[in-house]
Amino acid sequence: MTDSPARTNWLLVTLLYLMGLLAAGHFAKVALTLGALGARYPEAGGALPLAVSMTSVAGVIFGATAGIVVARFGARRVLIVAVVGGVALGAAEALLPPFGLFMALRLAEGFAHLAIVVAAPTLMAASCTQAHRGAVMGLWGTFFGIGFALMSVLEMAFGTGLYWAHAGLLAVVGAALVPLLPRAVGRGPVAAEGWLARHVAIYTSARRFAPALMFFWHAMMFMSLITFLPGFLGAWSAPLLPLVALVGTFGAGAATRRVPPERLALLAFAIGAALMVLFFLLPGLRLAIAVPMLLAFGAVPGAAFAAAPLLNPAPADTARANGAIAQFGNIGTALTIPLFTLALGAGLGGMTALVVTLSLAGMVAVWVIFARVSPLAEAG
Repeated sequence: MTDSPARTNWLLVTLLYLMGLLAAGHFAKVALTLGALGARYPEAGGALPLAVSMTSVAGVIFGATAGIVVARFGARRVLIVAVVGGVALGAAEALLPPFGLFMALRLAEGFAHLAIVVAAPTLMAASCTQAHRGAVMGLWGTFFGIGFALMSVLEMAFGTGLYWAHAGLLAVVGAALVPLLPRAVGRGPVAAEGWLARHVAIYTSARRFAPALMFFWHAMMFMSLITFLPGFLGAWSAPLLPLVALVGTFGAGAATRRVPPERLALLAFAIGAALMVLFFLLPGLRLAIAVPMLLAFGAVPGAAFAAAPLLNPAPADTARANGAIAQFGNIGTALTIPLFTLALGAGLGGMTALVVTLSLAGMVAVWVIFARVSPLAEAG
């Protein structure tokens, strides 16, 4: 990291945050238009939900090592390539080409998405003073939920015209950003460990792996919940649900000062699962139940992100833990829409059973991995 500047460049920080919202749009634009895509691609059948998942492939494979690319080429160059590529790919998708080509474009778009979510926060951190850095990075942590809410509003206004709107906004924000981007940020010696060595270093350490394992079960549910719950509540709720979950994430970040992250996650999974059952059983109270349910599930990523530096105080280890969170988050995001689409074949009862199953699996996984972490902490 370069030395902190004397003043925070709030214009640059704002534009980079807007870029993050548009990165969230890479997922949201397809998740929100699955119905319209089904009408456009009737031949897709059960493969249609994979249109959402394809963008996760890059993060699944390279999420834990993406920082090496930034170190080699610099955050500015990586972001510019991501924006140019993202605009071109997004415009091509907006033409709604044959399904095979559409899926190929989605796969390629995943690399643009990954580049943005690695380069943009690096540039944000380098553009603010030390005093503002915590708040700025906290702001960055809201990009997916706020971006999903923004895309929900645009989808209600434009339908599949959202694809053109997304590509156009990406071009406008990118054009405003390029003249302001500082050079050489994030560039430095490339880590000696390669792709395989970095994964071995992460996944043979309970401390580095634990936050990612906690986050994974949240990622398996979150995008599907905010995508499909409006079908039972009303379309008007689509922009609001991601924001409710963000309140839970912020609350969890504050709560972890007094409550261990693993206990908070266990409680959040248990409450969320119980409320999902009530959501199924009490149709007249669904809105009143959905709000605390999203608050509960929203607390899990707050606990996971807090656990990463708590368990891994050394910066290099924190980076490895965060890389694992990114990688497992992409795996969960890749699986969630196809899984929930299958479950919804049995109606709301199928969705409820899946949420309860994933929540229980999350509780067991958190309990098991943190049982290994605790003796390590005592030994240390």
